[in-house]
Amino acid sequence: MLIVTLGCKANQYDSEVIARALREAGYHLAQPGERVDAAVVNTCTVTQVADAKGRKLIRRIITDNPRAKVVVTGCYAHLAGDEIARIPGVAAVVPNDEKPSIPDLIRRLVPPARAPGRLGPAPLPAEPKARALLKIQDGCDHYCTYCAVPFARGPLASLRPTEVLDEMHRLAADGVGEIVLTGIRLGAYGRDLSGASLADLLRATREVPVPRVRLSSIEPWDITPQLIAAVAETPAVCPHLHLPLQSGDDGVLQAMGRPYTADDFRRLARDVRAAIPELALTTDVMVGFPGESDEAFERTAALAREVGFSRLHVFKYSPRPGTAAADMRGQIPEPVKAARSDRLLAVGEELFRGFAGEFVGSEAEVLFETCDPKTGLCDGLTPHYLRVVAPGDGVAGQIRTVRVEGVERDHVRGLLPRAD
Repeated sequence: MLIVTLGCKANQYDSEVIARALREAGYHLAQPGERVDAAVVNTCTVTQVADAKGRKLIRRIITDNPRAKVVVTGCYAHLAGDEIARIPGVAAVVPNDEKPSIPDLIRRLVPPARAPGRLGPAPLPAEPKARALLKIQDGCDHYCTYCAVPFARGPLASLRPTEVLDEMHRLAADGVGEIVLTGIRLGAYGRDLSGASLADLLRATREVPVPRVRLSSIEPWDITPQLIAAVAETPAVCPHLHLPLQSGDDGVLQAMGRPYTADDFRRLARDVRAAIPELALTTDVMVGFPGESDEAFERTAALAREVGFSRLHVFKYSPRPGTAAADMRGQIPEPVKAARSDRLLAVGEELFRGFAGEFVGSEAEVLFETCDPKTGLCDGLTPHYLRVVAPGDGVAGQIRTVRVEGVERDHVRGLLPRAD
């Protein structure tokens, strides 16, 4: 089954669930470039660029596979279903809350008996993966003024702790080396349940025989002392947190509806680093929000350097229909957004080089994910979310000790010890 996923880890997990159900129903994933009879496009709507990318991808799949039954889902489909349904060749549009129905829909559109042996390029292999996503939470009830996701994802909803642990045990039994706990607002996990919290869940994961557990993005206001302690005290949890900053200017943060100040974020960064030795901090930063002055942007760049993030995810503000920020005064011209984005990306590269450079000459534990037989190179991640590329053979899925030799633009070079 051709399943193409755009956007966040929650979307990636949803696609994996759909793929698993279709495999069990007798469908198989194809090799890249093969014609397909059916496809699912799981879209994102975080920016206008994401919307345009989704439309372009849908049209390309339809052009390349004119007889294919194309089903579109995800956040863009949830918010703009009528717009997507008007694209010639789209068979169905499925909102987020109806994603579980997609396997049955595919079975009606393309019964397995009709389906060819291989239906499309597969980003989701059937064999166990080194790292696996596990979506434990969905929805958001905090309406940042620029964000359409709460409209697309709905209210807070959490998997029960027993369900989470059961799935983690299944993944561990399949040989997964790292489980990434993800959600739309992960730090709010358990608030819709009685007596559950992310901190308590992390402590409960100690019973799962998996080498690593990683947390995906957590909003700064959802970081509690109990959660910091749970990360610090649970050996399998990676020393890495992704805390979206968005802006380092108090006025912009207030206009965004972000309930913290730049000083609040500074204190939070100090607190988590004090509790978790050698913590890696990554972040999201937005440039060009309405009303962002040159001085406000400079404060953002300065705070990013001061905090010392190991990686910056930089994106330009994009008006989303129905959000408060779309109607704000002081919209920033695109050339100014682009220039600020380039500046901040350069800051991010500088910070990455500084962070990664501290590992050069030392050894790191790397969970290798893939190996390329053509180049002989394998790549994987350290607990600190540092990507390592090293010559290797047959190490995919293994955690191996690697000596870090040097820093490239977005990864480090490593060397595996020679076998005796």
